[in-house]
Formats: sequence, C-alpha cells, structure tokens
Amino acid sequence: MPKFIITVRSISGGQFGGSLGAVRYLVVPDGVDTPLPAHAVSPRLWIAQVIGSFPRTASALAPHHLVGIIHGFNSDAESVAKLHASIASGLAKANFSPTFVSFDWPSAGQVYAYMGDVDVAKRTAIDFVNYAVKPLLNAQTPDCKVVVHALCHSLGAFVLREALDHADDGLHTDSDWMLGQLVMVAGDVDAADFVAGNKDTESMLGHAYRLTNYFNRYDEVLAISRAKNGGVDERAGRVGLPANAPANTVNLDCSHRFSEIPNPGGLDPIARAEFSHSWYFQDEKFYADLAETLRCAVDRAVVAGRSKGDGATMNLEA
Repeated sequence: MPKFIITVRSISGGQFGGSLGAVRYLVVPDGVDTPLPAHAVSPRLWIAQVIGSFPRTASALAPHHLVGIIHGFNSDAESVAKLHASIASGLAKANFSPTFVSFDWPSAGQVYAYMGDVDVAKRTAIDFVNYAVKPLLNAQTPDCKVVVHALCHSLGAFVLREALDHADDGLHTDSDWMLGQLVMVAGDVDAADFVAGNKDTESMLGHAYRLTNYFNRYDEVLAISRAKNGGVDERAGRVGLPANAPANTVNLDCSHRFSEIPNPGGLDPIARAEFSHSWYFQDEKFYADLAETLRCAVDRAVVAGRSKGDGATMNLEA
C-alpha cells in the first residue's frame, strides 16, 4: 500500500526541508523511502485514494480501521516515512492491517535542543485540523464502516492535544465526533494534566473512547524535555498518567520490557537516549499490544502480555 502523508514542510532543492511551507497531500509509492514534492496530488484525489484503500467487506461488526500517525521532534521527511512504514510492518506482523495516514509537521530539532520544534508544533496543530481532520470528517458518509484512531509519538502528543483543542473551537469540527482509540507513545506532554476538567486535555479525553499511554521510566529524552520545560512538570511518556486519570484511560508501563532489551547505542550517549525514546517501534511485543489496543476486541484488562501493576497501571510484560 502507498504511504498517505499530509506534509506542511517547505521545499528546497527539490526536497522537503525543515521549515514551514505549503500544505501538500502525498501518495508515496510502496517501497519508496523518501517523500518528494513529485508525490503530491490534489486533495480530492488523495481522499479518493485513501477511501479506495478501504476493503469492501467492512461492516459494523467488522469495521476497517484508519490510523493517523503524528511523529515527534527531530524528524526529517525521510524518517517520518520510515516510521510510517515501520508501524505498518510491525502491526501487519501482529495480524492487523489498517490504512495509515501520517501528518508530517516540519520538525528540525536535535535531542538536546528542541524548543524551536515546540513552537512549530503548536503552530502546525491548526494545519492538522484544517487539512487532515476536516477533510476526513467531510468525506464520511452515514453508513461509514471505518473506525478512526490517532497514534502520536513524543512531541506528536503535544501537536494532537493542541489540534483537538483547536478543533473544539471550530465551526465545522466541534460536533459530536469521536476517535476510536487515542494512543500516546512516549508522550511529551505534562502528565499532571490528564485529569478530569483540565482545560489542556479535556478535548483529548472527550474525543476518544479510550486513551492509552505507553510510557517508559528509562526514557532519557523525556528527562531532557522535562529540564527544557523548567524541570517541574513530569512527562506522561516517562512517569505515566496520574492516579486519578479518567476511567477512559489506560496507563501502560513498558519499563520492565525496555530493561530487558539491549540498547544498541553502545557508549554513544545521544544514540542511547534516542533508543530509550523510540525503541517501541522496533519491538514485536509492543506491536502485539498496540494491535489489540487498536482492534479493541477485548477488554483492556485481559489483553495478552499485560499484567497488573500499581494501582490502575498495567505492565507490558518482558
């Protein structure tokens, strides 16, 4: 299947760059690693091709799934496409093959200097609403048999939080629409905000049947993020959600699983930190759990490979 991508990157020398540019809808052929401006098509054709990927056999009891992917910081266009392909491959091995759409915002930072990306992420959240959420909502029909989910990594959780908050302020997006599953992986957002009534997260919690938070206490990048944010607010992707998080959330501690995986970064501190933040997308046990989360066929408490942790937290078994 081709990679469906919405990008808001600039173009330089025939390649996508690291700053804001025009919105483009890309259909990147299967097997092509690097998205190019030449892959752009009209919004109408892009929507038609996305819908054309849906199987005719979908029904209310066996719906098709569409997963929107929002990447984190320190990602160029090629790494965004590779993440898209890795998630598609990992879930296919877990016998789950939805349609994927990636939103590519122009992240250009480094692990140790990413505050510029935070500013860009906030501004592009509006683009995500206008050029991703609205077109897909407008394309829905009353008999639609497709469940839409959102999967965000790292600072992508911040983009999605801002986008859903903006959507609630819109004339055409503040209706009673719902995501099936909202998944945060190593979410670079304040953990303490995920409580009922918090103005920053009420839209995230209100527009998803369930929010699942995958976190890792060994995440070195999120330790840096906390320091960059003043050293006060713990990140949801490092410490998990608060004990009084709403009932439609799942807090999944992946620390023990991570501790059993050799870190390929060796003695390179940056490589080791990056792996502690992105290892999920190389791990078959994570993908097996993610597939069950998105499929939502069984209760969260009986997903294979999970065990009871402290309080409402569950553990991803090693």
